[in-house]
Amino acid sequence: MKKKNTPEPTLIERLTLVLSTLSSQLDAAIKEIDDTNIAAIVSIRHLCRLIGYISDAVVAAKSTNDTPADRARVARRYLAQLRGQAEQARMMMNGRRAEAARVELGITTAAIAQFLALIPEADETEMVA
Repeated sequence: MKKKNTPEPTLIERLTLVLSTLSSQLDAAIKEIDDTNIAAIVSIRHLCRLIGYISDAVVAAKSTNDTPADRARVARRYLAQLRGQAEQARMMMNGRRAEAARVELGITTAAIAQFLALIPEADETEMVA
């Protein structure tokens, strides 16, 4: 339960939590590497890509005043990138890389859920005047 005088976490603090979660997933994927597990390598590559997007969001957030409008603008931009990655993975589901696409889609979908749980203002469908 949030205390009344507790300040809301900054966008950078919330993005750091997303990075921490992705980092934990990356650590777990690294531990799964063996001679037969190609999914672990696919996971590692994709998690690194997502970590790059969120790291870019941190840099963008640092250049703002952390106002609600700034937070929403930065968060929407990076949520759009994550959703674009999910759509790209969905389109690849029928191709030769279907298994890799399935792994990437699962990771991206989880990252979107984590992102929205921590930064709900990113979802413009939730933004009502």
